Amino acid sequence: MKESDFIEQNKEKWLDFENNLLKKEKDPSKTSRLFVQITDDLSYAQTFYRNRSVKLYLNGIARLLFNDLNKAEKKGWSAFVLFWKKELPLTMFQARRAMLISFLVFVLCFILGALTCRYDKAFAASILSESYVNMTNENIAKGDPMAVYKSEGEIETFLPILYNNLRVDFLTFFSGIFMAIGSLVIMVYNGVMVGVFQYFFIERGVFWQSFLGIWTHGSLEIPAIILSGGAGLTLGKGLLFPGTFTRFQAFKISGMSGLKIIMAVAPITLLAAFIEGFITRHTDIPDLIRLLFILLNFAWVILYFFYYPRKVHKRYAEEIPLRNNNLVYKPEAAFRVSEILSLPAIITESFRMFFHYFQKFWTLLFLYPLAVAILIAANPLQLFRNPDIYGFSFSEYFNYNEYPALAILGLLSLSMIGYFVSRFLKHQLHSSPDALATKAPHSLRSYYTFFAAALLFCGTIFTGVDFTLGIAHLLFPLFMFMGCQSTLANKNFGESMQSIASILSESWIKFLVTAATFALIGFLLLTTAVMGIRTVFIQDALVWVLTDDELVAEKIVIGFYAFLNAFSFNLYLLFSLISNTVLYYTLSESKNAEHLLAKIKSISFSK
Repeated sequence: MKESDFIEQNKEKWLDFENNLLKKEKDPSKTSRLFVQITDDLSYAQTFYRNRSVKLYLNGIARLLFNDLNKAEKKGWSAFVLFWKKELPLTMFQARRAMLISFLVFVLCFILGALTCRYDKAFAASILSESYVNMTNENIAKGDPMAVYKSEGEIETFLPILYNNLRVDFLTFFSGIFMAIGSLVIMVYNGVMVGVFQYFFIERGVFWQSFLGIWTHGSLEIPAIILSGGAGLTLGKGLLFPGTFTRFQAFKISGMSGLKIIMAVAPITLLAAFIEGFITRHTDIPDLIRLLFILLNFAWVILYFFYYPRKVHKRYAEEIPLRNNNLVYKPEAAFRVSEILSLPAIITESFRMFFHYFQKFWTLLFLYPLAVAILIAANPLQLFRNPDIYGFSFSEYFNYNEYPALAILGLLSLSMIGYFVSRFLKHQLHSSPDALATKAPHSLRSYYTFFAAALLFCGTIFTGVDFTLGIAHLLFPLFMFMGCQSTLANKNFGESMQSIASILSESWIKFLVTAATFALIGFLLLTTAVMGIRTVFIQDALVWVLTDDELVAEKIVIGFYAFLNAFSFNLYLLFSLISNTVLYYTLSESKNAEHLLAKIKSISFSK
């Protein structure tokens, strides 16, 4: 059908829809019926008239209803009430499958931990630590199994517990960025630990005392962990199952949903920590009161986070498709080198670029770390590690004093990866219509800059002073920005060194926040992955399923650690290169306005 025929056929219906929205007293049934028709027409226009004005018109009037539904939303207290009354319940309903998976994983691992503790008497000490087991046995012998909650003052107990639990909650959530696997790993660990913890007291005949003590605060603390796991799975869902969205658009939607959930978890964790610090210690409170308190906590969690969202969903079901309407019908816009982006836009664009070019980078992220892992685990000629060390940590990955062969490997790989990724990004971005024509750089000009930057990074670590590892990592984004500038602006090492202060002089905040954001992502990924390997693969001795040879098992473990460290560092390196590329174009255009001046000249010439 021609666009003109399509408009002629439907224009009366569209005008009727607009007129109905403008009325003070609307007909809800008519609005609902017309809106369904409008969204159907919008889907048709998106398919057959993607670059035509009719699509933009329909997209606009479809959002009129969504804006009308939300025009009463106010800032301040009203927005706070609306979040808990409507926004969070709707999000919880949409995340119900992720919550179910999180709950089932926790419960099954709880049972697994309890059963393992029953048949393996040494398992509790490996999970809870030998010192804790000995201390609790002493408390049980003294007739006070819950004495651990009274060993410190209220504030001294409350604050560390709050910090630790919030750290676990947010780590569980953010680790979902690793295709949701990180969240599952943490849920497995916590489920096993709580199962072991509870069975430890059952085995010693003090179940009732432990139940009332542990679950006084655990009735909120454990649901908070499960909700955090569901939030992490929700975050990872956008990466794994983008559906009809682009992968980046799906990640934005799932990320916002997960963020709402984890923001709701924080006050629950705060309350649980307060109860653990100030109330759990009072074991002289009558058992009936403590039991009722536990049951009320569980009932509130079930009613608010699982029952109430169903009721809210039934009431606002027609609104949910509109919430993401601007993402469903908005084509993914390519980055333009002439744009000047805000700080949030720089971070968002860096993520979009990462997902857009992911297929180009997967070799860098997976195959190279695998090769490093095999090389370090096999360790030909004892070049890469001390054979007496069982394990391979992040600090050892850059410990060039102890493992000098890694200095050569790290220096070459860092400089080559930086050079080729930045050249690739430049080639892709400069193929856009608004990019200025630039001279081809000298064949190895920018590689020398990356090599010098990598040499500075490795050399700072090589000094052997304890704090230089931290200094090297603080300076790392600056080194990579210098290399990206060399590639993108065709500068040599000396020119990059001279101009870097000038280009960053008024934008240090953008540079530092961007660098810190992606450094945190790399750190969280590494922490989550190492925790998962140590807990599930090593601590639970699953490595012995692969082999019963202790030497081979040691090599496998070292290989896993080496892979995780190389993978995490390369992911951070990749994000650093992408974000520095986006940042450079923004700062360069803001400072020099090259593209703007070129457009002005072209206009004057055309006249």
